[in-house]
Amino acid sequence: MAVYAVFGSGGGLGEALVQELHKREPEAVIHGFSRGECPSSLSEISNLRWHQYAGEVIDAAAQMVDQWLQEEVQLKGVISTIGWLHQQHPEHGEWQPERRIEQLKQEQLQEYFRVNATIPALLIQVLKPVLARKESCFLVQLGAMVGSIGDNQLGGWYGYRASKAALNMLFKTAAIELKRTHKNLTLAVIHPGTTDTKLSEPFQERLPKDKLYSAEQSAERICSVIWNLSPQDSGDFWFWDGKRLPW
Repeated sequence: MAVYAVFGSGGGLGEALVQELHKREPEAVIHGFSRGECPSSLSEISNLRWHQYAGEVIDAAAQMVDQWLQEEVQLKGVISTIGWLHQQHPEHGEWQPERRIEQLKQEQLQEYFRVNATIPALLIQVLKPVLARKESCFLVQLGAMVGSIGDNQLGGWYGYRASKAALNMLFKTAAIELKRTHKNLTLAVIHPGTTDTKLSEPFQERLPKDKLYSAEQSAERICSVIWNLSPQDSGDFWFWDGKRLPW
């Protein structure tokens, strides 16, 4: 029986990805990791295992990996939606993407890199022992096209852009290493397009209606890209339509 894990499964896109995975493989067991409770829309998925954690996601993943190793469970696929663009910080107030160099703050830059790059890389490290070796397997992190250095023509959004570029490099480097031990593994970073979620909400005003996608539409596209990838594609950066994005 196939086993999948979705990190950030309580958000709008994460919830839709759980639904899409269940739609594609109804018999698969899906583990959802979230700080929040299981959404009511997912309550009818009998093979869903919900893991609500209060601390760090890496700790929650490590604890589950210990159990999976004891039960000899191997993951067929992992999708992580972990990342942030704007937030209300309890000590530093509202953090928005920096448009000018004068707006850079050390604490905000560090948090961008911690969440958008460091945590996804550590997820690879923690999950490596339970990633399937004998059959095809994937570990996908949602990224952002603004993390492309070659595509950057507008500037701005310093911390978000830089952390997403760092994410690309970490996944590319890990893909090179893991080809030696996990020949059937595909690591990928996928840009989902601007999806109608809390992450994009403050920036939707100037966006054409045909460029804002529902969570369900984005989840279907992301999974379509994943299902068409092979280990030869490991380490690459993808648009939601399946095209490679420039570094």
